[in-house]
Amino acid sequence: MKKLILLSSVFLGEMVFAQVGINTSNPKATLDIVARNATGAITDTDGIIIPHLDRQRAQNMATVETSTMIYVDNISTGANFGKAIHIDEMGFYYFDGDIWQKLNLNNNSYSLGDIQYSARTTDHSGWYLLNGRSITSLPINAKLAAESLGLTASLFDATDKTLKTKNITENIGTVGGSAFVTILQNNLPNITLTGTANITINSAGSHTHGSDKGTGFLVTGLPGGGYGGGSASSWGGTGAANTTASTGQHMHTLSQTLVVPLGGSNQPVDNRSAYLALNTFIYLGE
Repeated sequence: MKKLILLSSVFLGEMVFAQVGINTSNPKATLDIVARNATGAITDTDGIIIPHLDRQRAQNMATVETSTMIYVDNISTGANFGKAIHIDEMGFYYFDGDIWQKLNLNNNSYSLGDIQYSARTTDHSGWYLLNGRSITSLPINAKLAAESLGLTASLFDATDKTLKTKNITENIGTVGGSAFVTILQNNLPNITLTGTANITINSAGSHTHGSDKGTGFLVTGLPGGGYGGGSASSWGGTGAANTTASTGQHMHTLSQTLVVPLGGSNQPVDNRSAYLALNTFIYLGE
């Protein structure tokens, strides 16, 4: 039952509307809707159905009163710009005087400047992709919110970057570090690498040792310095040669300083841990 009371004032010429009640004869507000069956197992449907529109219809409505509410049931039509900038999914929306705003029914509470990761690739529900774009490309309310956070020229660019808490001297939005590191000589420890190579040669066969004076005579070592006796120098420095027997096994030991090249090619080292790639968004309000 709908109750409407219209009074005519003879003196003032004004119309006065009373409160309207649906399913009640005693409305308690401007519009009071009472369920026909508030309890029990009755299967009849009670409730209010908000007008269902597609996005294109919401976008093209010329004159919309502030606080108008709709339910968008199709976003395949139209596009999310202009009055429909925030219509990016099906759901309830209300008009704030300029654009359609999403009616937040999930009890999430966000503040301007909040950051979150997402698998989504475009702006949505007050969240704007941090891709370094100019704030002049944002809707006016998002631009004003960005400026209130100190972003006077462009959004942060979080492309291929991880986030960290700033230190005392850094400003919000400071960019640093690198995904790759090149190790230079001055990054190495300040030590000197030295060493020797000990090479042992085992010989078990007949061979000849020659002196530095040649091999003209054999020094036999006869008593009294007779023919063939004496030292190599006593024969005019012609030298001597000694030959070992075939069983004359012995060792030669050599020492040599080593220079070992590292063989590197100066390739940079990937400095990143294992990661999952997502997009980073900042909340600038709806």
